[in-house]
Amino acid sequence: AEGAEEEEEEEDRSGKDASASAKERRKKGGKGGAKAEAALGEAWSHARALGALAMEGVELVYANPVSCLLRIALGAYAVYWCVPRGREFYDYSHQLAEGLSQPQIMFKAKTYNGQEVMVDDYREAYWWLRDKTPEDARVMAWWDYGYQITGIGERTTIADGNTWNHEHIATLGLILSGNEQKAHSIARHLADYVLVWAGGGGDDLAKSPHMARIGNSVFRDICPGDPTCSKFGFYQGGQPTPMMEECLLYKLTMHGQRGIAANESLFQHVFTSRYGKVRIFKVRRVSLKSKKWVADPANRRCDAPGSWYCVGQYPPALAPLIARRKNFAQLEDFNTKRSSEDEAYDKEYHERMSGRKGPSDGPGGGGGSKGRPGLWYLGCVGAEALLGEERTYSGGADGSTLAEARAFAKEAGSRYVALARSGMDGHAFAIPALPQGWKAGSLDDAGCSTPCLDFHAYGCGCADELCAEAGVSAVRGEEHV
Repeated sequence: AEGAEEEEEEEDRSGKDASASAKERRKKGGKGGAKAEAALGEAWSHARALGALAMEGVELVYANPVSCLLRIALGAYAVYWCVPRGREFYDYSHQLAEGLSQPQIMFKAKTYNGQEVMVDDYREAYWWLRDKTPEDARVMAWWDYGYQITGIGERTTIADGNTWNHEHIATLGLILSGNEQKAHSIARHLADYVLVWAGGGGDDLAKSPHMARIGNSVFRDICPGDPTCSKFGFYQGGQPTPMMEECLLYKLTMHGQRGIAANESLFQHVFTSRYGKVRIFKVRRVSLKSKKWVADPANRRCDAPGSWYCVGQYPPALAPLIARRKNFAQLEDFNTKRSSEDEAYDKEYHERMSGRKGPSDGPGGGGGSKGRPGLWYLGCVGAEALLGEERTYSGGADGSTLAEARAFAKEAGSRYVALARSGMDGHAFAIPALPQGWKAGSLDDAGCSTPCLDFHAYGCGCADELCAEAGVSAVRGEEHV
């Protein structure tokens, strides 16, 4: 107890000493603190005085009659400049909204007699597959429609938008761009039905150049020495080239028109939609041996037993064909080393597509036509929606040559046509009448003046890589150029 009392006394003495030290420090720093506080107050007073003086100057200038007139003039100019642009933005927004509001597989259209109809061909065709074909039926179609065939038609498709295997898509391109006999010898081991989009616009014939080019990147004998497959297309006037005329895709798409018919001993026609937008053919003499082999779980290649991720295998009957494939390293294959051959092929392809190099005897070649195209320039726009709801799409040479574009518009019964060239091909829209409130396009840049393939003195617009080469970017509100 005695020791504890001594510790408490010691703590009291320490506390008193600390308090005395603090008071001493405050005494020493008191004069300096007071001086700093006085200086800060004086600076604040000066600042307030300067602020008051500045406000007096502003009020003097603001109240000046000349200043008032200047402000009124600037305000009037701002209204003059903003109002028409506001109206233009309002009209553009509504036109774009209308253009984007239609369903993906249905759309309104007008027949040649002017009657407005709802085109429901695509859903109709997919439901036919669902209702009229066996549950294990396999459907061959270009990969664009794979999800719709699976989701709406409830049938297995050969390829869809998630098919990352470039060589597999190329094999599909080989079948569709080859002649009927050659195509059937491959298709009978892979599919039970073939579905094609027809009827013009964005049908499979419009996409056909891409099918051949993708196929040729892996099977180089489709278009020997020509990465763009320029001889697989149409001449001016819509006449198919010999290669196009012989291919399976052309026979199936044009079946029953202009005296053209598919060989029904190989591909039997079983369905055409109401407005001819979709045709379905049954593959004859399907190899049941190959079908059973592919369906056998023992022949699946999965990353783990019972896994959903199975890359699949081709049936043994196609082994010689698959052995011919040359794996193609694309530009986006960053982790794959590209060979010098791949680099040369890719360079040749882009030079030809840009129009800087190309065969003179291919469709669209020849250095340009003489005379007048029979079309008059109205303007240049940067958004597809500005062309109106009634537009009809086509691709290929229709979008790069004025003669083809004019023929396409005439066949569609339209008075106007819009083009956006992309190398040897492009995009075209037939327009029966200019949309209400349409104004002549205000764009005037290098993209608008990209020359047409057949009439070099005329501009056919641009799209995709050709716009990039011209230094043109997408207009405000548009994802693509």
